[in-house]
Amino acid sequence: MNIKHENVPGQLQEVTIEINKEDYAAELDAALKKQRRTATVPGFRPGNAPMGMIKKMYEKPIMVQEIDNIVNREMDKFMKDNEVRYIFEPIPVEGKSKVNFDEPDHFEFVYEYALAPEVEVDYAKLPKVVDFTIVPNDEDREGFIKQLRERHGNYVTPETIEAGDSVSVKLDEEKEGFFFMRDLTEAGQKKFMGKKNEDAVTVAWRKAFASEMALARFLKVEEKDLEAENEYKCKVTIKHIGRIEPAELNDEFFKKAYPDGSVKNEKELNAAADKVISDQYQPELNRQFMNDAIEMLIDNVKVELPDEFIKRYILLTQKDMTAETLETKYNDYKRAFQWQILEGKIVEGSDIKVEMDDVKNYFRDYFIKNYFGNFNMEDVKDRVEELVKQSMENKEYVKNVYDMLFDEKLTELLRSKLNIDRKKGDVKAYVDMLTARMEGKQGKAPAKKTAAKRTTKKEVDEEQEVKEEKEEKPKKSPAKAKTAKATKTKKEE
Repeated sequence: MNIKHENVPGQLQEVTIEINKEDYAAELDAALKKQRRTATVPGFRPGNAPMGMIKKMYEKPIMVQEIDNIVNREMDKFMKDNEVRYIFEPIPVEGKSKVNFDEPDHFEFVYEYALAPEVEVDYAKLPKVVDFTIVPNDEDREGFIKQLRERHGNYVTPETIEAGDSVSVKLDEEKEGFFFMRDLTEAGQKKFMGKKNEDAVTVAWRKAFASEMALARFLKVEEKDLEAENEYKCKVTIKHIGRIEPAELNDEFFKKAYPDGSVKNEKELNAAADKVISDQYQPELNRQFMNDAIEMLIDNVKVELPDEFIKRYILLTQKDMTAETLETKYNDYKRAFQWQILEGKIVEGSDIKVEMDDVKNYFRDYFIKNYFGNFNMEDVKDRVEELVKQSMENKEYVKNVYDMLFDEKLTELLRSKLNIDRKKGDVKAYVDMLTARMEGKQGKAPAKKTAAKRTTKKEVDEEQEVKEEKEEKPKKSPAKAKTAKATKTKKEE
């Protein structure tokens, strides 16, 4: 056994692993004996077939596997012993290896690997990144408080229809329908405003509803089953009018809406409304900040990558990828790899980490907040823990939460390190800022994108399925720098 390596300038390095027959003979012999004990050979009971016959049938494929195991093992040992920091996995060098399994006395496997680039991030010299904060306006605040008052209001049955009411109608002797006035167009609402029970109204429902979805819900059919040319015109009789009268802003309302006593008057209600509204937008603001930070860092911090090596690596590991397709997508791949390396540099020396207990705590808080907020915790403790246990068995769900929590910590780390341009405004101001930014890019080269996927709290909370899979920490990307990692080799024949 011999391993040859000579340091050369640049990122790409070669290592040669020489294997002689005596290096694998014992392992091959042991594997053949094991095969003999279980091999089914016509005319012989298991374990009694002649070794010569076993060798003739199985020696070459077993030899290939045993030598492959040795190459993997030795490559891993070389990387560990020499503390090599590398990116991706070593790949065979075409035309340099000497491998012929019909001449098994000597093999030479030549592999190429890429050293991790040296990266320096001078935060003081980097451009600023916008960090936007949503400040609710009066309309936002009033809308939130109105919804809260309606949620805790009283249901009444008025004599005539007004905007915001719910209405039940009779379509014919057998069919009934139900709709909210807010789901109708302005013209549709005019048809019903001021009407009372038992009044008859002729309506072309397709024109009356503001959306196809609302029409389908009213007709109790799937949206895809709606007839494109049908106006759904008919006469209906009003049978019931419902209305929610918003609760008064008094002590009774505050006790119902905030049983923990955190809000006791209108001033505190306004503050609570502002926080809820701002918090609703924070995941999107965090994602936009992170995307902007990633783009800025990739564009302004030098991360050298061996392009041709990476292309060979992608073509070797992604069987469906063609050279033509790769050329069109390579810039996206490269930027994603650059970000992964930058991410490793940024978190180096920080205390950013996510433990499985953090994931469990996220699940626990989620279920308590969304399902058991009004319960005595001692009464539902066992049920909550059972839901947490089920969620932890879903590997994909765990990974999503893990990534989300890591990104949250990384976002705060970037906020503490980068030069920030802090902006504030309502939702319209935020949208106007993004619109102006996009318009400023018109006529220029398309914005470069990274392939790095961000996982937001909203995306995690929308996950529904629970799969029975073993808990497993998410794997690191192949582009991140490694110092010692078992490598899978490409068999060469």
